[in-house]
Amino acid sequence: MKYKSEDIDLLLQQLHIEEVVGEFVDLKKTGANFKGLCPFHQDNNPSFVVSPNKNICKCFVCGAGGNPIKFYSEYKKISFVEAVEELANKYNIPIKKVGNSKVNENKEYYEIMEEAHNYYKEEMFKNTARDALEYLSKRKINPKLIKENEIGYAPNEWTGLYDYLIKKGFEKKKIFDLGLAKENEKGIYDAFRNRIIFPIYSVSGKIIAFGGRSLEDSKDIPKYINSQETPIFSKGKNLYGFIQKGSNIKKKNYSILMEGYMDVLSSHSYGFDVALAPLGTALTEEQAHLLKKYTNNVILSFDMDEAGQKATERSILILKSAGFNIRVLLYKDAKDPDDYLKKYGKEAFLKVVKDSLEAFDYLYLRYSSEYSLEDHMSKQNFINRFKDFFQCLESDLERSLYIDKLGKSLNIELDVLKSILITNNKKRIKNTYEKKEESKDLDEKGLYNLEKLTLALVLSQNEYIEDFRDKEISSSLGKKIFQYIEFLKENQEKSSNIIKDIILTGNLSQDEEKELVNISLLSIDDYSNKLDIEKGFQIIFMSWFILELKEALKERSNLLKHIKLKKIEDKLKQHIEFNDLRALYDEFKSINA
Repeated sequence: MKYKSEDIDLLLQQLHIEEVVGEFVDLKKTGANFKGLCPFHQDNNPSFVVSPNKNICKCFVCGAGGNPIKFYSEYKKISFVEAVEELANKYNIPIKKVGNSKVNENKEYYEIMEEAHNYYKEEMFKNTARDALEYLSKRKINPKLIKENEIGYAPNEWTGLYDYLIKKGFEKKKIFDLGLAKENEKGIYDAFRNRIIFPIYSVSGKIIAFGGRSLEDSKDIPKYINSQETPIFSKGKNLYGFIQKGSNIKKKNYSILMEGYMDVLSSHSYGFDVALAPLGTALTEEQAHLLKKYTNNVILSFDMDEAGQKATERSILILKSAGFNIRVLLYKDAKDPDDYLKKYGKEAFLKVVKDSLEAFDYLYLRYSSEYSLEDHMSKQNFINRFKDFFQCLESDLERSLYIDKLGKSLNIELDVLKSILITNNKKRIKNTYEKKEESKDLDEKGLYNLEKLTLALVLSQNEYIEDFRDKEISSSLGKKIFQYIEFLKENQEKSSNIIKDIILTGNLSQDEEKELVNISLLSIDDYSNKLDIEKGFQIIFMSWFILELKEALKERSNLLKHIKLKKIEDKLKQHIEFNDLRALYDEFKSINA
């Protein structure tokens, strides 16, 4: 936890909702309230109401709103904790922090990355960067665009950046943690050398990584490299160009996904300011989730080589699983969007965008080039290629339309196609952010409810965590609850409102916040035949014991162990006092170790 709830309350008392919202929304006074166009959806009639008396805001169309911190967090697309910090700084309101070594360590990582970025930017306009500027000029990236996108240059020196950061007082270990410098038997060396540097930002605008384009024409040196995975950077969770162009995407309600940094920069220079790039050829579910906050419409414009087209195919499946509308660009006589724009210009590219194919039509074109479609076997193989795509579709109407298209083009009965492509047990491409509590189909005594009861118990009676800390809680929410209670115990702190305090950490998703509130409303008594809390604990303890024993009995390779476990099972069926149950559980753990 970073801030105490009472300090958050004090901050909210000093923040004025009309002032916070008014920075981003044109507000007009209407009686006791203010009104404006909602910043969270395309609003033509003012539907966003700001109430100074209640210190809240709300859109009566899309439902967005909340207190000043919540509004600021959602508008800026940053975490709750980051919103607290920014608002406190912006309005000069002091707020106390609770010690958190991980947060402090990350803060230093961000400072190092910011300083490294300053170094690269300064190097870009020195004499040693002539080759870099010449290369960018050939690619139609002018000095104005270089500065706007804060592009830098890593000089052709072994320890230029490393020496600079050490002189600034940063630790060698932390520089290595961030992958900015490395070490081998010959000594320390900078990870980026003689490369154009592209900064990669977090959603909140912090520098978290770099991409580097080599200026050396050698097959032995990778053309592009990215920062390694670090404590503050995960390649699959960020998009290049997003922090600069997110508002444009939201306004225009679509994005163009491209393969490389230069594709994105070139597109921006021609006015296509909704272009983004995954950090690598493959789009991830996390990146799709990030983009989903801004638009449901994506145009894919990856390279025209086989690697690029495979990335297009995979991206279609991920985006369809997340509910996007997808179109695909195809262009001739060019290897990528940057190349096409240089050869044919903006108007030609606009036409390509206009002529882009729906995802299904693109896949049909791609797959049909692989099969003759003149014999039974080739048709069967062709149809099978669509299975993954159909398993991603949520809409019955979409499935029906595409089945109809296939039926007409292949002259195959629709019922036959449905039997192949639409199965009852659809194994959809998993979308991490849209899984709806997969274990809910378990009965009331199953693992899902047992976990919920356990969480309800430890939330109301923190001391019981000692008895359940070794349990395999499957939900991410459950793990976060346990981590927070462990944090309180380690720091010998108590919480007057643990539910509120966990939410204020800013570590929960919106779905997790709702689930936490639901769990907190569970009465242990309701699940223990109106017995007291202690009896409820005993029943939950027994349920975990039975569950673990059943799992252990499935393993039959060790006959002696299995016999001992069966004896434990027999004893467990008898009526025994709870102290004896604890002793029996300890015996079980020693056998099953």
